[in-house]
Amino acid sequence: MAEEVKNNYKITVIFDTREQRESAADMLLRVKELMESLGASVISADNLGMKSFQRCAKRKFREGAYGSYSLSAKPSFGKALLERLRLDRTVNRTFVERV
Repeated sequence: MAEEVKNNYKITVIFDTREQRESAADMLLRVKELMESLGASVISADNLGMKSFQRCAKRKFREGAYGSYSLSAKPSFGKALLERLRLDRTVNRTFVERV
């Protein structure tokens, strides 16, 4: 039986906390659980706090809550994650890096 290939990833997510009842820490945990449901082994999930943007695309959205994840998953994980987060209104941006 062939051994399953897994890659290591670093994922950074910018959360839009405007008009949300859920805190940034709860959003971080919810996305971590989503990653685990997609078959990832999450090594760490860090709340990086609120950071101001260098260039604002929207005048009323000048800062966001950043979260960082380190994990191990299948090569198809990045595409599946982006598709699941695409319609989530609390996620503004997602960066997937293979390390």
